[in-house]
Amino acid sequence: MKVTICMGARCTLMGANAIYDAVEYLQEQLCGPDSELCSAENLEVDFAHCMNYCKNHEINQASPVVIVDDEIMFKATAQEVSEKIINKLRIDK
Repeated sequence: MKVTICMGARCTLMGANAIYDAVEYLQEQLCGPDSELCSAENLEVDFAHCMNYCKNHEINQASPVVIVDDEIMFKATAQEVSEKIINKLRIDK
């Protein structure tokens, strides 16, 4: 699973750092060497400098933006992203 977090100025201002911290915590806790749920290779975390969704989004309140696999999450929160990752890991197991 690939998680891409927009770290553009607007997304960072709206909480992208908290999302990154939550995803990093999940990666360490759920995908460690003794994990039965996933391995470190199963959860790839990436950054984007700016994905331009906030500029092109009709409502113009899309930030922060996170992509989990191919699903785009607008106004993402650390809790929502964490839940999405955990649910996808359980399904893929």
